[in-house]
Amino acid sequence: MKWIERLTDCVDYLENHLDGEIDWNVLCDRACLSRLYFSRLFEAATGMGVSEYQRRRRMTLAVRDLLGGRKVIDVALDYGYSSPEAFCRAFKSVHGIAPSQAGEPGAALKSYHRLSFSISIKGDREMNYRMERKDALKFFGTSIGTSSEDGQNYVEIPRFWQESWKNGVMERLNGVSPGSPCYGICFECEGDGPEFRYAIAVDDRGGDGKGFESLEVPPSEWAVFESVGPMPGAIQDVWKRIFSEWLPATGYELRNAPQIEYYPPGDSQAADYRCEVWIPVKG
Repeated sequence: MKWIERLTDCVDYLENHLDGEIDWNVLCDRACLSRLYFSRLFEAATGMGVSEYQRRRRMTLAVRDLLGGRKVIDVALDYGYSSPEAFCRAFKSVHGIAPSQAGEPGAALKSYHRLSFSISIKGDREMNYRMERKDALKFFGTSIGTSSEDGQNYVEIPRFWQESWKNGVMERLNGVSPGSPCYGICFECEGDGPEFRYAIAVDDRGGDGKGFESLEVPPSEWAVFESVGPMPGAIQDVWKRIFSEWLPATGYELRNAPQIEYYPPGDSQAADYRCEVWIPVKG
């Protein structure tokens, strides 16, 4: 129940701050999670990012104000927009029409209600996992910045892999550490927000990693999840189920440490391709 209580507390905060910027530090403190984990948990549980939820709720309430006769510029300022133009763009992205059209006869408007959470008993698909303890891990790799907000990472990370194969980066990485499996590693970024750094890497076995980043993951207890199926869909499904099903069901506490995807050799598009997701947990 604590995950439901924490998410409910976070929604309370968001609802009380629809008129301005959210403080990610406050949200993360309430959720007892890092920015990266909280944003991924929220997206998995709700199907949208924090900013999208905030935008939908603002525009739902804005309709009430506009139909009550308030001016667009006043409503825009009330909901934290710096200009009527920015408010109009947000309004149209949600309702499909301009604010000036909201009061016209037959105008089609959308309403998004405050989120609430409850336990959902699914149990139709098992999640195979095991617990492992690992010492510090060292890698060579290359990375990009991305964000878990509004599912950006589900688009940008597969593109990053495709580009790395096409431009020869993967071939050079394999030359640095022959026989090493490939890894995808999520590192927390400094500052506020749901941004994180995603690295494609191989084991650091003492070779010459010139031209690549030297990466290290501290010792940890890991929950290791099996993914079966073609990439990237299979592993993306595992990520979503970890945050929406496994965490609420098991009550494990997460460590604020990198998350790892483990890719052994094989045809990643095969129906029986097996890889893993490693989640750091508190022992």
